[in-house]
Amino acid sequence: MDIGVCLPIPARGGPGQAEDFAAAARRAEELGFESVWASDDPAGRGSAPDAVTALSAAAAATTRIRVGYGVPTVSAEGADHLAERLAYLQSRSGGRVLLRVGAGGSYDEGGGGDVGVAGDAERGERTDRGLERLRGLLAESYAAGGGIGPALVSRVPWPPCLIGGRSDASLRRAARHYGWFPDLASAADLAGARPGLNALAAASHGITQPTMSTAVPVALHPTGAGERHAPSAGHLLSHYGDDVERAAALLIRAEPSEAAEAIVAYARAGADRLVLRFPVADWRAQYELAAQAAQLARSALPLRSTATAGNQTGCGGWARVTLDVERRGESGAGEGSGTYSFVNPLGADHLEDEFAAALEEGVREGLAGEARTVRVHRAWVHAVDANESVFRRAGREAVTKALAAERAGTER
Repeated sequence: MDIGVCLPIPARGGPGQAEDFAAAARRAEELGFESVWASDDPAGRGSAPDAVTALSAAAAATTRIRVGYGVPTVSAEGADHLAERLAYLQSRSGGRVLLRVGAGGSYDEGGGGDVGVAGDAERGERTDRGLERLRGLLAESYAAGGGIGPALVSRVPWPPCLIGGRSDASLRRAARHYGWFPDLASAADLAGARPGLNALAAASHGITQPTMSTAVPVALHPTGAGERHAPSAGHLLSHYGDDVERAAALLIRAEPSEAAEAIVAYARAGADRLVLRFPVADWRAQYELAAQAAQLARSALPLRSTATAGNQTGCGGWARVTLDVERRGESGAGEGSGTYSFVNPLGADHLEDEFAAALEEGVREGLAGEARTVRVHRAWVHAVDANESVFRRAGREAVTKALAAERAGTER
């Protein structure tokens, strides 16, 4: 599971500076986090500098880490302005942007968005039209300033689009865009939504599992220091407005080993990304403690690896698979035990029997006799000229990559 962190953006009127955002992003990249995040103000509770200012400073100071940009909602009328901001960020970051689009309801869009009254349905339609227009605008060439400064941008790549909200309409939209990102979701929330989200995606375009992300508040304290030494979460929780009670219930207030258990729970529930939001004043210590928790969590989880095989022009078909490979000693797959298990929880409805058999054959070739349990996490086949050989190659390459990553970690 990828782990991202929010940039230390102060409350409205606070003294946040570009150098603060740059320093935070550099440290997050050094610590191995996948992304840094900032969001536009959903309802007047926002921050002094806007999200694009913070993220552009973060992008300029880093080379690898992704920059996550959250917007409350998208409409056709506002798509032009948002396109300029996104184009600027994509140009500034070299295509590292992640876009989260809310449903326009409460802070986490948990109770609102597309259901119940005409206004919600109209809001959903506006979001769909806005996303369609936004995608079209980013494919055009135009001058994009984003409120920061002029920059000529040509055919900006469409970023991964992660959809907020928990209504049926929001889930359908998330399935179409390959990613779901409800704020303040528990591990149980994600696990419960996974089967329905998978079915919607499979019916829409054949993707067996769209990505799932969520964000949670975190206030960590050093090992052995006791909870009383954790930073105050009052300011952190105040960001959630009407949802402060839910935020308080999901707050991870713990030392790194306990926080690792929470991270593992989210990963086992099917989360692909967890974004951590910290008390602003203590972000440096919080980043360090979170990195410790992330490392502990990774050592307890299977190795996840993705590989793509075939001709991606469509001629001859192509496949993309993501696999979880148990580490040595887990699930009875200890070194030299002679056991091997291949698990396809997606089922024949999502991965046809002949493709699953070819994938297993490739996995077995990649393992080269090592005793492991390999579980299919996600699989996607091009609809034209699909064939077993691409799944065989993708399976072999994914397992080979996972084993190489484990060996590299052991050597370090």
